[in-house]
Amino acid sequence: MSGRYRVAIVAVMLAVTAQPASAAPEPALRWRDCGADTQCAVLTVPVDWADPAGPVTGIDVVRVPAKDPARGTGAVVANLGAGNSTAAIVGPRSAPIQSWLDQLTGRSDVVVFDPRGLGRDDRQTACPRPPAPILGLVRRQDDAAWTTHARENAAYDAGCRQAAGPAFAGLNSWQIAHDLDALRAALGEKKLRYFGNSYGTTYGQAYAELFGARLDRMYLDGVADHTRPRLIDWLADHARAQEQQLLRFRDWCAFSPSCALHGEDAAKAWDDLVSTSAMTGDLFAGALVGMNPPRWPDLARAIARARAGDASDFRTVLDYPPTGPTGSVQAATLCHDFMPVLLDHAGFLEIERRLKAVAPRFGWIEGRYEVGRCLGIPGEPAYPPHPLSAAGTPPVLVTIGELDNNTGHLGAAHVARQFPRARSVRHGDGHAAYLLGNACLRELGNAYLLDGVLPPDGTFCPAELAP
Repeated sequence: MSGRYRVAIVAVMLAVTAQPASAAPEPALRWRDCGADTQCAVLTVPVDWADPAGPVTGIDVVRVPAKDPARGTGAVVANLGAGNSTAAIVGPRSAPIQSWLDQLTGRSDVVVFDPRGLGRDDRQTACPRPPAPILGLVRRQDDAAWTTHARENAAYDAGCRQAAGPAFAGLNSWQIAHDLDALRAALGEKKLRYFGNSYGTTYGQAYAELFGARLDRMYLDGVADHTRPRLIDWLADHARAQEQQLLRFRDWCAFSPSCALHGEDAAKAWDDLVSTSAMTGDLFAGALVGMNPPRWPDLARAIARARAGDASDFRTVLDYPPTGPTGSVQAATLCHDFMPVLLDHAGFLEIERRLKAVAPRFGWIEGRYEVGRCLGIPGEPAYPPHPLSAAGTPPVLVTIGELDNNTGHLGAAHVARQFPRARSVRHGDGHAAYLLGNACLRELGNAYLLDGVLPPDGTFCPAELAP
């Protein structure tokens, strides 16, 4: 869902343009070959499903047909999450994506769609500038930084609104869930089989609420919790998960000879470094990157080198790739969905005080990371978080990563508990482990998507992708 953990898929950050229409569009797909045994189409949908006779926009869709149509079981529709697009299927494919497609297309079409705002080809409309740096409020924690960050995000939002035009009014998951149902109808499917990864789980939650009777099966991995109305509750779950991640990093160091802090308490080494450093903002910013399990070796080396007097790794090695000169509407959509209303600086500092009480060593910083994504971005068109109401849905499979510090396990479990017949499977890996190739999750997830077979209660998949 964030820059903290990108699945190894080509990301395309695009926006949409809108065109006027006098009536609601007919859900139709005109497939064309686009290479690599893939077919492409554009689904025309209203910008605002509450006004189906208003402007329309296009949604990019790609299909990888079943290898043996005689054995075909219909289509599995998927969204791969924030920052990922149909380019992951049409363009050069990563090995995990190729193996995922190979496994499912033995018996099913796989249809991947872009959420509105993240299309390809002539739907590319880049925002003229990117959002404020995602770690900006972490690195600098004073009043001036708060004001500057809000101003930069407001300028980003204004540019996106101008670039997207009327289509900006449709950038939230309520609209995208309606797009998903239109796609189901256009594919000729009576009921939807859906896989959502990361941000794609937000669309799944909305679909279950709005169209639960039209759902056949739904599998959610790397679940973003869109069910916490109070910002403090949502942030507290994130903070607690990050605090636990520090302890899991410590445990990995204790058992891994390759850890630069092997033989000592890595969490205490972190505490000691923070307590003696004059650059705590940079330390926390780098550690937010480094707490992602594949980056644990880098984080351990950075702590060891910082203790020896060279903390530069926290500003160089442990950083996200630089943003380009333009932005995408992904950040705006996230704010419309998750943080349409934010507090002023004084109100946030009170929340931060409470986060420090529940996650005092490291996790409290997550509040600055999350709020910094939306500070200064107006919340409209809003689809605010709310408790899940999905009483008629069939069983939903939810897999929850113990090492997931992007969409943490506490939030994922909170969502699962609200589905009336959810089957939860915990696993020892991090974010997006099903797509990244955890063999146990692949077996369980594919059995459910293809045959409707749920794993037994209490199933646990061991870690396969952690360092």
